[in-house]
This record gives sequence, structure tokens and C-alpha cells, in this order.
Amino acid sequence: MIDWTKTDITKAVNDLQSFYSFLNVNKFNVSLKTDRNGQLLKEVFEMGNSLVFVVRYNESGNIKRVEMQVSLHKYFAEGFNYSDFQFKDLFNSIASICLTYGINPFKAVVLNLEAGYNITPPTKTDTFLNGLYFFKTVPFTEMKNKFRFKVGIEATLSDYVIKIYNKRTQLQNTMLLDKEILRYEVHFNVMRKVNDCGIYCLADLLDHTKVYKLSKLVLSTLEELVYFEPQLQHQPLTTTDKKLINQWKNPKEIATLMKANSQRYRRQRRRFNELSSQINTSTLKQIKKAIQAKEKELLQLDCKTIKQTKFFLSNYKK
Repeated sequence: MIDWTKTDITKAVNDLQSFYSFLNVNKFNVSLKTDRNGQLLKEVFEMGNSLVFVVRYNESGNIKRVEMQVSLHKYFAEGFNYSDFQFKDLFNSIASICLTYGINPFKAVVLNLEAGYNITPPTKTDTFLNGLYFFKTVPFTEMKNKFRFKVGIEATLSDYVIKIYNKRTQLQNTMLLDKEILRYEVHFNVMRKVNDCGIYCLADLLDHTKVYKLSKLVLSTLEELVYFEPQLQHQPLTTTDKKLINQWKNPKEIATLMKANSQRYRRQRRRFNELSSQINTSTLKQIKKAIQAKEKELLQLDCKTIKQTKFFLSNYKK
């Protein structure tokens, strides 16, 4: 469920110079960034399987801060994140990184975090994406990514970004992934809502109760999606409702209404949601159920993982 994280590990390692030497010996690649005067600003150490350490320097040339950026899913699955990633896998990923690099999980402060679910959609992913108009009142736009082709859509808010995309298109390899995979995730760039779940440091990601709260936070965002269900056009509707549905087929018209008359927009949206909820086989309803089922599957907790987590964390001071 939890995937990419960015953490401040400056105080989580015993000795920064020894840690720096270890990175130099074990790196796959390193790149430097300097200012216009040649002053070293940062070094980026690539360690493989998406694990990156960013060493930032002050004006005196001393280490100011060390950040760790990693897809915990990719690290566990050796470079890929389209498979299932259970809570026990999350433990194994975090434990492996901390033991290998000498990181105290209680002192590794989480700065950014991505969490979400991979599911097999009931329809083609791209068809579903084309019907998504807004998250709350924020219109979906093409998702920013390193690829030159469309992968998915996103809605950017002040504290987080909703991302919905086609994993198969992103991977561009039908041999590795022979079925449709829809990824629904929330990228938290401000930690306020994550902190409300009790998550502040890397060790908190090994607390099942806190991760469960985070999952419920992610799932709650599904209720704010504005999706045009094609089946609406074939339902027995009153003249007023038919007019509303015809209007809501056009996202540009809805965006105009939202800006011109927010009260009328909210009233129409309530009725639109009521009509959509009456369709038991609606695509959005099926996707919500699939994500809820995936949550139950991935967050299963077994006695072995509980014992391993307690023993692992007992080796570190808070």
C-alpha cells in the first residue's frame, strides 16, 4: 500500500562520515550539483532498486542534511511495483534498508509519502480515466511523469496529489504485465494529514494501526471523485434529470458552472451522485469495491510479522 517515501535521516545514522564512506563504496552511480561558483550543493547516490540518498552541503562544505528517497515496493520487488505489496513485505523492505545502511527508524523523519493500491479494473483503465472529471472541485489534468506519452491523470491540491494511472502503459512491457492494472494513489507532499494518522518517522510505518488509518484516509478520497458513468444515459430519467445528465457529459461546461455558480454546482453534483449511486454495476462503484477488497488482502497481519517487527524495533532507541 505504501510505496514511495522521502525521509530525513541526518540524525538517524550514528556517524555521517562513516555513512558517507559506505555510500561511496557501495554506490551504483553518483551525480553532483553545484552553484554557478562551483560550490557543491548536493550529491545524489543511486544505490539500486530505486533507493537514492541525497547528501546536501552547507556553505562551509560540510554535510547539512541527508535524505533517503525510495520506493519501498520497488526495493522489495527488485525494481518493479506492479505486484501486490503486503504489510509483511513493507516490514521486510524497511528492515532490510535500516540494517544494511545503519539507519535508526525512530529517528528517520518522513517528509513525503505515496500510498495507494493496484487493482484489475472492470473496464479498460483508459476508458475509466476518460470519464473522471474532478477531484472535489479540482479538474484532473494529464499526470506529470518522465515519459513522453500519457500514462494517467492527477489532481493537485495544497497538501496532496491524487494520481490515477495505467500501470501497464507506464511499464511499456506486455511480457512482464499481460493484464490491465489501474493504480490509485495519493502523494502527500505536506504531512499534516499523515501526521494525524500518527505517522512521523519510518518506525511508524511498521505500526499496523497507523498504516490502517492511513489506508482509510486514502480510501476516503474515493468519495470525492466526480465520474461520468456512461450507463446514466440509458436509465429511465425525468426530463429535468435528462437535462442534467446531458450537461454533465461535458466537463468544460461543468467547470464553467463551478466558477459561475458554486451553489448551483453543488446542488447539481448532489443529484448527479444520487443518480450514479443507483446504478449497482457502475464502473466507479466496482473500482471502489475492488480497492476495498485489495486493502483487506494487503493489510492482513500475521503473528510472525508482529513478532519480527517488535524484535526489530527493540534494537533501536527512540
